[in-house]
Amino acid sequence: MTTDSSSLALLSKEFAGKVALVTGASRGIGAAIAEQLAHAGALVIGTATSISGAQAIDARLSPLGGAGMALNVTDAAQIDAVLAE
Repeated sequence: MTTDSSSLALLSKEFAGKVALVTGASRGIGAAIAEQLAHAGALVIGTATSISGAQAIDARLSPLGGAGMALNVTDAAQIDAVLAE
């Protein structure tokens, strides 16, 4: 599939004004999804189970307006805390 510059311009605004919470964003598919959503205009909060993973996410997403956070998705209190922020 080829993409011209006008298609990229439309995609870049597709998620403007939206917030995306991406779990597992420190590597692999989660990292790719987080970065693509950020490039498409979303405010992306990427999560990882470790602080070092969250810091790596933050380094990648902060230039795009996003952030990284440590989160254990099996801990309801941690989920509530992240959503409150």
